[in-house]
Amino acid sequence: MKNIMKRLFSQSLACNSLLVFFGAMIANIGSYLYHLVIGRILGPSGYGELSSLISLLYIFSVPTTVLQTVLIKYFSTCKASDSSGQAKYLFRKMTKTLITVLVPLFAFLWISSPLVADFLHLSGPRVVFWVFSIFVITTLTALNISVVQGFQLFIWYAALTAGGSLLKLILSIPFAYQGVEMTMVASFLMTLILYILFFIPLRFMFSSKEERMNITKKDIVTYSLPTFFTLLGMTALYSMDIVLVKHYLSAFDAGIYSSVAVLGKVIFYASSAIGTVLFPVIAERFAKKSDTSALIRLSIILVTTISLGVTLLYSVFPRIIVYLLFGNSFNAASEYLGIFAIFITLYSIVNIIALACLATEKMYVYLFTCMAALMQTICIVLYHESLRSIMYINIGVTLALLVGIGGYFWYDKNKHYNPGL
Repeated sequence: MKNIMKRLFSQSLACNSLLVFFGAMIANIGSYLYHLVIGRILGPSGYGELSSLISLLYIFSVPTTVLQTVLIKYFSTCKASDSSGQAKYLFRKMTKTLITVLVPLFAFLWISSPLVADFLHLSGPRVVFWVFSIFVITTLTALNISVVQGFQLFIWYAALTAGGSLLKLILSIPFAYQGVEMTMVASFLMTLILYILFFIPLRFMFSSKEERMNITKKDIVTYSLPTFFTLLGMTALYSMDIVLVKHYLSAFDAGIYSSVAVLGKVIFYASSAIGTVLFPVIAERFAKKSDTSALIRLSIILVTTISLGVTLLYSVFPRIIVYLLFGNSFNAASEYLGIFAIFITLYSIVNIIALACLATEKMYVYLFTCMAALMQTICIVLYHESLRSIMYINIGVTLALLVGIGGYFWYDKNKHYNPGL
């Protein structure tokens, strides 16, 4: 392991990866404090409604994440050829395309907002309007972020990501005292501010003379579709349970479940930061036709160690942790904390393996993640008697996914050395 660590941090990409890591960690801390503070202000019922809206936004953000991944690839190509003019052309074309798609999509979503509000038992359709508005601005922001990451402006990326998370926390506190809708308004304002701020590091591109760039739709589709369904499945696994709890159970139970989910997801926040650091290293080694097994094993060991440590802490001191972070009104969450931590531990390990599959071009991974997400939804619809039963469903489905995706990765690797699909 010592040799693995030495080789890992001798990589030329290590410094930039560490910048992203620390930026992500600060952003995660800000996001975590946001949930803890806003949860205390809104109370279980209000926080349950907010969490269902955030989960809905997570699901809508999957296409945005895929779009960003694809665009980073092409903006990286522009950097490799030292052509900021082509980047300017691509940025302009994509902005026009996104606006063309997002305007009618937003109108359709706004018309359907009463149905969404009724399904989730929300206070009204206006809160859904703000979810869709945030989705539109977030998608446009993804274009800006793609340029920043593609041209490896990691200091800007880390600073704006971390600063945006902390600013969202500060801005949301006074709004939260006015209820869930105003909390969503604060999130929209912060999203808009961040979109504007991400234009600052793009000044080099706008000062360049535009050059035409040829991109085939076939290449984009081939690259995008498997990634889209993989991320959709993974996102649904930790989002749909919150949405379905809000639909089937009481507002109080939804708030308790949401508080447990926030506390449990600290494990995933830590593991996703590890994935952010290790993913580009794995992709680079794969491109060089080098073995990636040692780095993947190391990442799994790190995630497992962190996850088990937090799970043990949650199991031994659940009441103290819930009381310190959410207060007396969320005491009922303490009996579920250890169980949910097991689910997130399994999910975090699966997430690392899924990233490894995408980095090494084992693109059939989407079959496993989508099947697991579908199975989770079906089981919760059929068996939602209590919060505990839903958590057991999460654990069972994720454990089956871990076995399936792990078997696929290692079997495929042994059958064909570093295959590209």
